[in-house]
Amino acid sequence: MLQPLLPEQVERSVAAAMTPAARLVLVLAAIHAARVAQIAAFMLDDVVLGNRRLTVAGRARPLDDLTLKLLIDWLDHRRRRWPSTANLHLLINNQTANTTGRAGNHWISAPMRGRTPLWSGPVSTDSSKGP
Repeated sequence: MLQPLLPEQVERSVAAAMTPAARLVLVLAAIHAARVAQIAAFMLDDVVLGNRRLTVAGRARPLDDLTLKLLIDWLDHRRRRWPSTANLHLLINNQTANTTGRAGNHWISAPMRGRTPLWSGPVSTDSSKGP
């Protein structure tokens, strides 16, 4: 039986990530069980900060405090780095900022490569469970 990750386990992995994008990718995978292709396909309107919601695979999920903080950090970074981008994908990089295409799976999965998996399937922390 799969067990939820302890918040400390998620926070340690996120702290080791070097960029705002890497931290967000890790938390989307670890807390929200989003797969690489889903993460790459997220659009800006899949995130509703005011209502603390993230739409994953067509389902609105509540945003825990860590995911909310990392989303805000990423969106601030994204806005400063690419202020004029027309790309509506949540995660963009130097190659996609001047297009409307999504970031590639290889770029999205980079923060997870070389890490020992803490789970073998969808996982959530206690804080990510809905009411």
